[in-house]
Amino acid sequence: MGYEVERQSFTTEVCTNCQNIVVTINGTLEDDWRVVGAHHDAICYSPPPLIGVTYPTCTSSGAYDDGTGSGALLELARTFSEWNGTPLHTWKLAWWDYEEWQGSGSPEGGGKGSLHFVEQQIPDNINVTYVNLDMFALNWPVPTPFASQAAGCDEDFWTLYMFTSPVDDWSYYENNGLEVTEEMQSNAEWFQSHLKEINSNLSHPEEWVRVIDDTKGNSDHYNFIMNNHTATWLRGQHQYILEEGDACEQTPKHAQTDSVTTINTMAGGRENVEAGLQTGLDIVATMVWWDWQTPEMLEAQEQEASSQSETSTQLSTLLIPLFLLILVPAIFFLVKNTKKPKK
Repeated sequence: MGYEVERQSFTTEVCTNCQNIVVTINGTLEDDWRVVGAHHDAICYSPPPLIGVTYPTCTSSGAYDDGTGSGALLELARTFSEWNGTPLHTWKLAWWDYEEWQGSGSPEGGGKGSLHFVEQQIPDNINVTYVNLDMFALNWPVPTPFASQAAGCDEDFWTLYMFTSPVDDWSYYENNGLEVTEEMQSNAEWFQSHLKEINSNLSHPEEWVRVIDDTKGNSDHYNFIMNNHTATWLRGQHQYILEEGDACEQTPKHAQTDSVTTINTMAGGRENVEAGLQTGLDIVATMVWWDWQTPEMLEAQEQEASSQSETSTQLSTLLIPLFLLILVPAIFFLVKNTKKPKK
């Protein structure tokens, strides 16, 4: 694709060879970044109520968690590599290592890759807006399975949530030690409004593609918000039945069944999976495309439109005399050959 790939190595208490992968698309504003990220690791352990118990035969390909996000990010990288011009903001595409909690026997939590990036790779004077891709595709326009509906699910589609820096309820983050500033509040209000504008532009139904306050963290966007940056998490269905309380969400995350076959089956076919992925891809691509429309590009487009208008005017000016040259003789001929009525 032509990118220069940066490998950001880091270590933790239990990981001695962890590595994030980051590519950069330089923009006009070097001190204002837009980061899109997904994690490239996977884990397998027991679900609730004994969540987090690992065992030797438990392995997962991580197709949904988070092959959907990391694969979608590759497709976005391919798309952006074909665009001409320079974006307004500097964009970074990042594949995080060690997002997953390693289970109940681990002495540390997850999210280490994005935490390393936030703490070690962002200079103090840089403002960041982050988009997190973690477990989507099983979302609008993918319908909930008939089996789920028969078991009591009353939702027609799986929702694509956009858990975003809060506008109304910061309590979860404040309880974890975040001091919310007026700038953070203002940025959150702008970002939620921006995301809603994008969804409106794409004609996404608000009932099934929702921008809401994030009140739980639980993925890489958490580290960005806790470090005073603005963020959103694009997420399809991902809850355990026990957590959700109904049959609408039946996530394959963290299980041996998290495979491409399982996702295709749950969605009712590969075409539905691709449609669900497209919803999220369109949101991110629109966000980037709007940023690519820099003042310079807009001015060039206006000049082109003005040039076309001038050409059209000149053509019209040329056509008018030609039209008269044709019309006048025609009228003269008709008048000359029209029989006068007898008196």
